[in-house]
Amino acid sequence: MSVLETGAEPSIGVASPPHREAAISQAIGVVALLIAGLQPVILGALEREGRLSTTQIGLAATVELMALGVACGLAAAFLKPVNIRLKIALACLAHAGAMLATTLATGAGVIVARGAAGACAGVMLWLAIGVIARSSRPERASGVFVTVQTFAQLVLAATLPALVMGHWGVNGALVSLAVISALAAVAAFAGPDHLAALPKPEGAGGKLGAAPLAGLAAVFLYMAFIVALWVYLEPLAAQAGLSPREAGLAIALALGLQVAGGTAATLVGDRAPAARILIVLGLLNAGILAVLWSGPGRGLFIACVAAFGFLWLFALPFQTLLLIRLDPTRRAAMQLGAAQLLGSSAGPLAASLVVGDGEVRRALILSGVCLAAALTLISLLASKARTLAASGADSTG
Repeated sequence: MSVLETGAEPSIGVASPPHREAAISQAIGVVALLIAGLQPVILGALEREGRLSTTQIGLAATVELMALGVACGLAAAFLKPVNIRLKIALACLAHAGAMLATTLATGAGVIVARGAAGACAGVMLWLAIGVIARSSRPERASGVFVTVQTFAQLVLAATLPALVMGHWGVNGALVSLAVISALAAVAAFAGPDHLAALPKPEGAGGKLGAAPLAGLAAVFLYMAFIVALWVYLEPLAAQAGLSPREAGLAIALALGLQVAGGTAATLVGDRAPAARILIVLGLLNAGILAVLWSGPGRGLFIACVAAFGFLWLFALPFQTLLLIRLDPTRRAAMQLGAAQLLGSSAGPLAASLVVGDGEVRRALILSGVCLAAALTLISLLASKARTLAASGADSTG
């Protein structure tokens, strides 16, 4: 059987950093991604204070996530894993500076500041992904990372509006996030100063092969499906007859079950083939899309949203494992953050163009197309691996 189909570890080993340094690296990655869960809180407050228009909210969110993904990908491609403490400390301080710059900005200035914050966060995330990619159990490390990341976002999304923004407005929240980034800069000096070099792919001039690139495309499409649906859940809830309060509770339930999904993924680990798990999860999500399209009642809608939240984070660690199965050098896994973040920003952008001023259920069609394309790619990758294994060829692509 191929390495893609089994739970066996990849044949190429990579030295992992000590546990303490790995934990600090992941904590810095969590700080980098806090804004992904706080964008509705921060950008919505900026709009209420008259510092962003409704149109600029979407643009600011897209620019920040795209900058984060591009910077993470460029860092993985070009930054050498040496003198890491200084590099990450500077990135954290620059991230804090971008938060403070946002407190002074309005309109286009906010968008520029958020883009700068995203670029700095991408470098911070590069460290966390580098540590996960070098872990002896990458699927478990990824599961812990996404679980802690989501929990931290939940805590701040609840506490910042209640304890900070009521007194000091959105600038109070931005200053709080700047302080957290500054603390991450201090912590960086207790993290790793270098990481083991990753081996280069054989016979490809150091470039990724077709299969790993297809795997990254599948991740991009999978995340585009998820976030394109996520950003339209509230208007879809209104169509299902939910009040704003009930819609908020449904989304909060989904966020809570995201934590449960990430935890469950760490328990499953690599006991099952990553490709097969992603296909099964995708089919379950297709069922959720079909139910949402059918115009469900309030109770069934809430159940679908809750299941969607659980499946969201359950899938992420297996994306890491799939890329490592396809490319045991783990260089493809280093581009995972870029693929996820670019998909997360492209999905809502494409959905907004499809929906326009028309029927909001069109977002379900766009999500379904992205999901179908992702599952097709994953199925072809698994099929190719079986064919290569049967012929005795290398199954890593």
